[in-house]
Amino acid sequence: MGTIESTAGSSEDKSTVIVVEHLYKKFGDNVVLDDFNLKVFTQENVVVLGKSGSGKSVLVKCIVGLMKPDSGRVYVLGEDIATLKEDELDLLRTKLGFLFQSNALYDSMTVRENLEFPVRRHWEGMEQAEIDSKITEALENVGLEDTIDMLPSELSGGMAKRIALARAMILKPEIIFYDEPTAGLDPVTAREINALILKMKRKYHTSSIIITHDMECVKHTADRVLLLLEGKCYMEGTYKDLEQSTDKKIKQFFELES
Repeated sequence: MGTIESTAGSSEDKSTVIVVEHLYKKFGDNVVLDDFNLKVFTQENVVVLGKSGSGKSVLVKCIVGLMKPDSGRVYVLGEDIATLKEDELDLLRTKLGFLFQSNALYDSMTVRENLEFPVRRHWEGMEQAEIDSKITEALENVGLEDTIDMLPSELSGGMAKRIALARAMILKPEIIFYDEPTAGLDPVTAREINALILKMKRKYHTSSIIITHDMECVKHTADRVLLLLEGKCYMEGTYKDLEQSTDKKIKQFFELES
C-alpha cells in the first residue's frame, strides 16, 4: 500500500491551523482511527474522502473536542484540544464554523432568527443594527436576501443548505467544517454549493475540512485530498493524483460515480 505524495506547492512556507498526530480511536473491537495524521494549512481546503462509516465524522468530533481519542494529539489554531477546559473550548469554537449534513436549522425560527442565534450566543451585547448588518451580509453571500422572514419548511433543499452555510459563516470563522455538503442535492444545486465553498474561502480566507464521498465535490473544492481507509490515511494528494491512480482501492471511488 503506497502513499501518493501531493503534487501541490510546498507547504513549508504556510502555517498550520490544524495538526492531528497519531490519532487512535476505537469502539469496542472496532478500530475507527488507527495512527491517523493530518495537517491543514492556512487558506487550504482539505477533503477527507472515505466511504460511509469509515471514521470521517469521528475524526471531526475528535478535532473539535466533542469526542476524546484513545491516544494521539490534536492542535487547533495552536491550542492543544486535550488541555482545554470547557469554557476555553467554547471560546475556540467561536473561531470554527460547521455546515452539517442535515443543515441543523431550527424549524420554529425564521431565517433571520436562525442567523441571529450564533451571534447573540457568542457576541453578547452587540447592537441590533450591527447584528442586522451581519445577517444582511451573510444572506448576500449566498444570494438569498429575500428569504429573511421565511421558515426552514418554506425553503427548498438547496436554499436550506445555503442558509445553513450563511449561518456557519456569520461569525467569520477561521476554519469551517463541511459535513457532506452536497449530499442529497441535485447536480445543479451541488455545483452551486461547491462554488459557494470556494467563494467563502476567497472572501474570508478560511481553511476548511470537507467530509465527503462525492467526487464532483472533491474535484471542484479540494486543494488536497486525504483518503481515509481502514482507519489510516491511505493516500494524500490532489484530485488529479486520485484520478490518475491505478490503485483499485482508489479507483473504486470513481467507479461509484459512473
